[in-house]
Amino acid sequence: MLRKVLLFLSVTCLLIANENNTSVSVWDTIKNDYKNYYTDKDRLVRFGIAFGIGGIIANTNIDQSFQNRYQDNIRSKSTDDFSKIVKQFGNGKITIPFALLASSLNLAYDDSIIGKWGAYTSRAFLVGAPGLLAMQFVTGGSRPSEKRSYHSSWRPFKDNNGVSGHAFMGSIPFLVIYKMSDNVYLKYSAFAASFLTAWSRVNDNQHYLSQIALGWYMGYEAVDSVFQTNKQRGYAFEPFIKYDAVGLAYVYRW
Repeated sequence: MLRKVLLFLSVTCLLIANENNTSVSVWDTIKNDYKNYYTDKDRLVRFGIAFGIGGIIANTNIDQSFQNRYQDNIRSKSTDDFSKIVKQFGNGKITIPFALLASSLNLAYDDSIIGKWGAYTSRAFLVGAPGLLAMQFVTGGSRPSEKRSYHSSWRPFKDNNGVSGHAFMGSIPFLVIYKMSDNVYLKYSAFAASFLTAWSRVNDNQHYLSQIALGWYMGYEAVDSVFQTNKQRGYAFEPFIKYDAVGLAYVYRW
């Protein structure tokens, strides 16, 4: 596992180095992503609120009641078939290599929108993963399918399913599109699509409502931290997508 993480880190750094067509070094880019995600006061307050609400849902009967109602009244063969497709967006064995492959276009094309998307997505995975793994253990909730006595209730370090990894992974690629796009239809379609993998985990009886919500939210903040770093650069080349055109804009901030 450690070797895979180190490989992902090294490849991502290489691709970000080419994507980062500015005066800021690759290490400064990653450092700023982490700083924005883990030390920004406003973000930490938002995390506190999100996990406070999540804790209430997880440690009362809300999670189990919602799960029972969904499984009894909504789940069907049709939802199962659709879930088989959308849950793959949260499969790291698929999404991480795909994002890195997209990032590799930056090595050949400085103005590749797909390359920019891949680099931003890879950076969001990289910055959010440590926090995700930590909170999965800190919360210590169980899966619905495990049928443990404490269900979704938090039992720190007793289990590692208190935050959905699939919901986190599946949200990021679409939230990056949401952040990049100025086309209102594409923007909000991508935002809606960012919930699909999270939903699939409830449908498949693999996670509770609080767990998918927290996973999605951690993904949202990871993406936001990456774009916060981009805005902090003195100057940058950024992709834009409008109703009738796509391209690369030169942006200077002071």
